[in-house]
Amino acid sequence: MNKRKVFFFISTLFLSVSAFAQDAFHYTHFDMAQVALNPALAGGFEGTARIGGLLREQDYGMGFGQSVTPVFFVDAPLIRGFRKQDWVGVGFAFLYDEQKFSSEEGKNELANKLVVTNSFGGLSYHFALDKKRKNVIAIGIQSGISNVSFLNQTLITPENIQNSIDNPETPINKEDPQLPFHKKKVNRLGYTIGTVFTSKISNTKNLRFGLSVSSIGYFQRKPKFTSFSIYQMELTNGLILEPRVFFQYLQSSWEGSAQILAGMKLKKPKPMTIFAGLGYNPVNGAQFLLRTDLDKIRFFYSFDFNLNPDKKTVSGVTTAMEFGMSYIKIKKKTKNHL
Repeated sequence: MNKRKVFFFISTLFLSVSAFAQDAFHYTHFDMAQVALNPALAGGFEGTARIGGLLREQDYGMGFGQSVTPVFFVDAPLIRGFRKQDWVGVGFAFLYDEQKFSSEEGKNELANKLVVTNSFGGLSYHFALDKKRKNVIAIGIQSGISNVSFLNQTLITPENIQNSIDNPETPINKEDPQLPFHKKKVNRLGYTIGTVFTSKISNTKNLRFGLSVSSIGYFQRKPKFTSFSIYQMELTNGLILEPRVFFQYLQSSWEGSAQILAGMKLKKPKPMTIFAGLGYNPVNGAQFLLRTDLDKIRFFYSFDFNLNPDKKTVSGVTTAMEFGMSYIKIKKKTKNHL
């Protein structure tokens, strides 16, 4: 094993730790994570409370780049604001990110597992620009804590590295599956601030876009900028079109996606709206999306396929899928604007 390969192993390890510890938001159904996407979305719906969850799996069942990332959230309109048409929302979310990686496909030369858990919560204020709440500007702030655990299934020491350099035939690692988790100290995530504008343009057209900045006040962590936009319109033939855009900038890297969903309202067997669509992310490739809106419940599923023949040069991901649901509970009629 030469010096270049040793350097590749070590740099891959620390780059992976850095990327996931920074809590990059990487969901295809970005708007289904709600509170985790933007704190101003907390309580931004018509109802008493909302609960939901989303599970993302990358390269499931394969020998490389496996990761599982579920997120769970709950939010609600809390109290009336300073004016009758305003209100305050509250939201909490929990995110779990487990990443497995190795130096080479199908081999265990440097097998490790990184686990990041984030717990956060915050408040939002929804300022209605008109008495009927057709146009609403929301601002939100949240904070939380993050815990990073690292399981090293191979024992790598300075002596092993030097020995591999001097003797290329000697493996760099000594496998020891019994090594325990190495837990880092729990860190505060700093603050995230965000704003969301929602407009009911007409009975058939709706617009929502938002911007948030994360990791404010967090020591040695640069801010993350996240924006999204969703426009929904219903055509005269009953077809519903929903173009969507997501963009995120973190340090010197960025990620974005453009999507288009088409929906159709059905009356049987139960009133529902079924959506299907396509999207593209330059990092993870083509996206195939499905969604069903059934009264107060929303189900969704997506499948990503990396179009780049050499997946490692892009993101390390070949395939990914997401599925989940959200539910809005309504005890009494509310006036909050969705």
